[in-house]
Amino acid sequence: MRAVDADVAALVTAAQGGDRRALAELVAIHLPLVYNIVGRALDSPADTDDVVQDTMVRAVRDLAALRTPESFRTWLAAIAVRQVGTHRQQKQAASARTAPLEETAGRADPDAPVEDVTALRADLSAQRREVAEAGRWLDPDDRTLLAFWWQEVAGLMSRGEIAEALDLGVAHTGVRIQRMREQLDLSRTIVAALHARPMCPQLTALAATWDGRPGPLWRKRLARHVRPCPVCSATTRDRVRVERLLAAVAVLTVPAGLAQAVLAKSTAAVAGTLPATAAVVGTKITLTGLIAGHPVAAAVAGTAAVAALTVPVVYRVDPHQRAPEAITTPAARATSGSPRPTPRPTGAPSSAAVTPSAPGATPSAGVLTAGRLSLEWSGGGYVTGTAATGVATVTGIAATSDPATRQRATFTAVAGLADATCFSFRTDDGRYLRHYELLAYTHPANNTPIFREDATWCPQPGVPAGSVRLRSHNYPQFYLRWTGTELRINYVKETAEFQRTTSFRIRSPLAP
Repeated sequence: MRAVDADVAALVTAAQGGDRRALAELVAIHLPLVYNIVGRALDSPADTDDVVQDTMVRAVRDLAALRTPESFRTWLAAIAVRQVGTHRQQKQAASARTAPLEETAGRADPDAPVEDVTALRADLSAQRREVAEAGRWLDPDDRTLLAFWWQEVAGLMSRGEIAEALDLGVAHTGVRIQRMREQLDLSRTIVAALHARPMCPQLTALAATWDGRPGPLWRKRLARHVRPCPVCSATTRDRVRVERLLAAVAVLTVPAGLAQAVLAKSTAAVAGTLPATAAVVGTKITLTGLIAGHPVAAAVAGTAAVAALTVPVVYRVDPHQRAPEAITTPAARATSGSPRPTPRPTGAPSSAAVTPSAPGATPSAGVLTAGRLSLEWSGGGYVTGTAATGVATVTGIAATSDPATRQRATFTAVAGLADATCFSFRTDDGRYLRHYELLAYTHPANNTPIFREDATWCPQPGVPAGSVRLRSHNYPQFYLRWTGTELRINYVKETAEFQRTTSFRIRSPLAP
């Protein structure tokens, strides 16, 4: 059993025994998972909120009957699937009273404006917008499957967990995902052809009677033309694989109001279903503090933000504007104010891995100090920012490498922008190493809370000994990892390969 699974199983057991705080923490940890599954399977945010609340309330109500605490995630996901199906049936029955079933099957809520569709709220780049819109053309069951596959691509669920949640075999699940992907690719072609300018004349005539609402019925009608049409098929040139697009889209964030509503309803649902111990009776439970330790949900804990997909940002920085003041050491930063609580790390910190020291100190391998340094990946090569795009990568650098390349692989470690007990890494030209849409970049300083969170890294002991692993501050179960082709953050896995690919050696700066 993975360490993460063991922690969840312990929370489940405690909650079944009447520990209300364990129950509240269980809700806080898994609310983002449920919200993402439901939010990507439904169109309306209001419907998403309702189904998420129903799912969590049913899970809390039936928690005492769960015999295998380690299977809580898949058990909860299965409840979400059933609730999505029930909701669709109810919506379909209501629509059938006013319109033919053929025309309403799979249709988005006709009263919901386009801007209310969860997957389309953000100003996505062209191909990401295309994938998000293509999902709305799928059959209802395929939309649910797409929501699960999205979690798999992001590293948040395994294929086995998806199969268990859907009550299918792993092989059958793989076949269904492959078929769904084929329909998704076809839907992408339809979306691209409909947006093409000029649009294919034959497609224009065929779509003249279309009401503008995507759905399975019109997907089948339009596909008969789009598949063989050379004009429509030409829109698929230079298309990025859907897995790459999905992996680069951030998770949907949970509205703070929904988080509090879920806790309130869950607390009410637990009355009379789980035993209450004397130690927890009368304890006041608040979700805000618990979610602070799980920043996937905490991203909007202080706002009334709605679910949104995060997209690339172009920062316009005044060349004469000073970068944020560099904090000399984490200790100095800690004394200047009261930093907010740090999320609970997934691994025990080590004094050998983090040693604040005076700025400018030359780092030795395995010891992360405030000052100039370079980060060498355990398999060879150095973390380097690209000059044109800012995309961070791992590059082989030799003594003969040009000065500009060596400079892009040199950072100054300063106290974390979001947490003084962690670190941020600043380049010589004022950029910061951050994660964005799960990928690593060196971006110009931007004085926003999300930038400070994204640019803060909390070191943990690495493998081999003497190396460090960089845990994301606002995604505490995600670590900086070189996959061989991308430098990104990935969900923690208790495997030797994952530990190796997330480990970096602290080296003296490559640039003088």
